[in-house]
Amino acid sequence: MQIITSVVSLMFILEISISAVRIGSFNLHQYGSKKAANTTLTDIVAKIINDFDIAVIQEITDVNIKAPYVLFDALNRVSKTKPYTMTLSERVGRSSSKEQYIFFNRESTSGVKLINYYLYEDAEDYFERPPFIGTFEVTSKGSSGVKYFTIMDVHLRPDAAYQELIDMRRVIRDFIIKYPRYFTDASTSLSQALAQNVIDATDSKKPSLKSNHPILIIGDFNADCSYISAKRQETLRSINFVDFTWMINNEVKTNTRRTCTYDRILINGDKFVKAIVSRSNTTVDFQSRFGMTLDQALGVSDHFPVKFDINW
Repeated sequence: MQIITSVVSLMFILEISISAVRIGSFNLHQYGSKKAANTTLTDIVAKIINDFDIAVIQEITDVNIKAPYVLFDALNRVSKTKPYTMTLSERVGRSSSKEQYIFFNRESTSGVKLINYYLYEDAEDYFERPPFIGTFEVTSKGSSGVKYFTIMDVHLRPDAAYQELIDMRRVIRDFIIKYPRYFTDASTSLSQALAQNVIDATDSKKPSLKSNHPILIIGDFNADCSYISAKRQETLRSINFVDFTWMINNEVKTNTRRTCTYDRILINGDKFVKAIVSRSNTTVDFQSRFGMTLDQALGVSDHFPVKFDINW
């Protein structure tokens, strides 16, 4: 009996160690009091998010700040035995129409814990909605070599998406200065990291940030169609963010109407990218999953989630 128990325990440990972690991003499209009050809709959103071990959320719009907690409760009803934590940003936005970001983390399956977070202090008013930044520590043992990583959650203003994405280099610089320990202890020194993070990049002066601390920019970039032209997208890929891996390309349509690639995942960090499961970087088609019409799917969101799987 003891031998059988030991074998079962070993199999359970191995199962945990080889299970891929799913990281997803979802723009909930004006998830406010009206959507939160719709129990059926909220339950569907919770079931979608429950597929992610770490969920990066945009566009929570409830002025009374009740909607995120309604969603949080619904999510933990779906994942009752393996609960999530919720890290909610302050409300942000230049106008009276403000939004919140969320990090949902199911620590029992994600193998990571959130160790610090903050909103970018946008003193120069570069962004309609300043990015929400969270740094995670990998607590699950693995072979990837990734110990920490930082997610920058964004919802870029549609008519300023190109410039706001360029200005994300300022957010990266601010992070490097704010947390120098992630760079002074790495193969890239603090001074090198700052020099490699070129803000106003040109064809002759491109960024080349290489460090052992992965940085992920995730969310709704509005980075396609009428907001960012194909020519500007190429400039961003070949110059401004040439040192990042673009995990969602234009073949993957991320809006629910399947016409544009608005949502993106950009990653700086070779070890992190190498640990990603091949061909796992795509959308989550909840319309097909729940057998919805297009109008029903649009009622949930005008965006499909984007995601990838990774082995720590």
